[in-house]
Amino acid sequence: MDKKVVLVVDDDIDLVESMKVVLESGGCKVIAAYDPETGYNKAESEKPDLILLDVMFGSDEKIKGFELAVRMRKNPNLAAIPILMVTSVNVKLPGVDNAALTGSEYLPVDGFMNKPAQPEELLKKTSELLKQKRSKWSNWPN
Repeated sequence: MDKKVVLVVDDDIDLVESMKVVLESGGCKVIAAYDPETGYNKAESEKPDLILLDVMFGSDEKIKGFELAVRMRKNPNLAAIPILMVTSVNVKLPGVDNAALTGSEYLPVDGFMNKPAQPEELLKKTSELLKQKRSKWSNWPN
């Protein structure tokens, strides 16, 4: 049986490495990208089964993850890949209601997880989305 491929897009190298260890222990192959543009390019070239995506990138903490999720949904080659947002935006921007954004047309992702992701929760959510196989937003914005 082929290992499921998970692309982790996050600028926190240590966090990526810790998630990689957890996901690999769960039988996944993990590829990493440390900025949104590289993440987009790797998604196109590798066609992962799941994308774990941070929201805030860079020292100025721009909310580029939201933009990347929308960009991926607009690309027919990437639109069906489930996206799990893994972020601490709720800590840095307490007024942002992540639950309200997730699953809305504003943020077409398949799930949301707060950082730091606990190993059990990370494995559970990734497993659920890998079983789903296809994003519920694959035809977004239609």
